Amino acid sequence: FRQLLREISMLLGYEITRDLPTGTERIETPITAMDAPVLTGKKLVLISILRAGNGMLAGVIEALPLARVGHIGIYRDHDLDSTVEYFLRLPEDIQGDSVLLLDPIIATGDTMCASVSRLRKFGVGNIRVLTILASKSGLQKLNATDDSVSVWGLRLEESLNQSGHLAPGPGDVSARFFNAS
Repeated sequence: FRQLLREISMLLGYEITRDLPTGTERIETPITAMDAPVLTGKKLVLISILRAGNGMLAGVIEALPLARVGHIGIYRDHDLDSTVEYFLRLPEDIQGDSVLLLDPIIATGDTMCASVSRLRKFGVGNIRVLTILASKSGLQKLNATDDSVSVWGLRLEESLNQSGHLAPGPGDVSARFFNAS
């Protein structure tokens, strides 16, 4: 499970950056100088939604080794019928930067919407969400919260079960990735 999540995330990392602006930079190789392609524009920041997003982080860093990294801890509290933020660590000077927000599952959309709203308070630029599976209703909620966010993933699931989990689905990604509950 860990290996597949890393590999899928690395491949999605390439895809999500396919249309970012590029330029060239002169570099010296052992043989001769060349103009190498590089990303231009605002800095790229990877932000993992804890804990499950960390399962994607290594693969995306492999695709984008120069990206800066941040973490946001937000979870959906069933009893409060709300989200709770418990951790936030972002790179300095994030205002205007492009963000790749990592979470392997978008079920109800509550956690993703809260994360996007929180990042907007820091004045981030373009937000792209990198996910594996998403529910139709979760994406609709995200679009209603911020229609400028683009979502990149592998599969759209039609429904959630009564507990708000994707059905079918992988179950608790964090528990499976960390081999803990």
